[in-house]
Amino acid sequence: MKLKEKMKNNKHKKFDKKKLIGTISKKHIKNGSYTMVMSVIFIAVVVVLNMIVNAIPSKYSEIDISSQKLYSIGDDTKAMLKDLDKDVTIYQIAQSGSEDETIKKLLEKYEEGSDHIKVEQKDPVVNPKFASEYTTDDLASNSLIVVCGDRNKVINYNDMYSSSVDYNTWQQTTTGFDGEGQITSAIGYVTSEDLPIMYTLSGHGEKDLDSSFKEDIQKANIDIKELNLLTEGKVPDDADCLMIVSPTSDISEEEKTELLDYLEAGGKAMIFSDYTQDDLPNFDAVLENYGVKRAEGIVFEGDNQHYGMQMPY
Repeated sequence: MKLKEKMKNNKHKKFDKKKLIGTISKKHIKNGSYTMVMSVIFIAVVVVLNMIVNAIPSKYSEIDISSQKLYSIGDDTKAMLKDLDKDVTIYQIAQSGSEDETIKKLLEKYEEGSDHIKVEQKDPVVNPKFASEYTTDDLASNSLIVVCGDRNKVINYNDMYSSSVDYNTWQQTTTGFDGEGQITSAIGYVTSEDLPIMYTLSGHGEKDLDSSFKEDIQKANIDIKELNLLTEGKVPDDADCLMIVSPTSDISEEEKTELLDYLEAGGKAMIFSDYTQDDLPNFDAVLENYGVKRAEGIVFEGDNQHYGMQMPY
């Protein structure tokens, strides 16, 4: 009986919409507050993580994903930086906002590799006379000046990027980046006490050194000096190497004797020859002393796809 009465009473109860809405609203507000709190916490965590990441040196927080590893430094450079005991400052000459990012990131690796390396940017607009303290040349934007004490070396921006020329169209294409080679060489140069010296013989119509060849020699931190044997009388004692580049007239008998004395005493030489119509008996005698004989003639390439700068010889 009681059960029937209870069911009857429940039938007459009205559905309370307000009560349901109130329940949903409270639940919604509760979930919304939870979401808001979690969002604030998440944003705070992100901010803190960013602060932590920014404080970490880029060598730990950045990965070099470039195909050529442009921003990385090799083991030889790392070893050099580890042993560095002199303070070196590297100035990047560039206007604010126009920095070469590849060079900038590479310089960060050097700065992180040694406490003795300091990198500074010099804006030529703000400091127009700064570069003139080290060179009289007009430097391209993003060139570098490496300084240690009273020694310095300028690295022109164009020397850090290698390029090739299509001689059919005369279009120039960038083919590589040698920032590490140039910077490491410059640091070695400004921190070295005594550099090896290579003398180039002059006075016989010798050819000038090819610019890229000369750059390679200087990049190896070898000083290049000119030598006129007729005025000097002998090869200097500080000569580590002598270079003779394709003389067009013969050396004298006295020069031949001096050259052979130098070489027989253990001296080193690099000797080049090119075509000439003149006889060079004394020059030939130096070569023949070491079993080398020049052949008369010149070699031509017949296929214009296999020689450069319109010079088949």
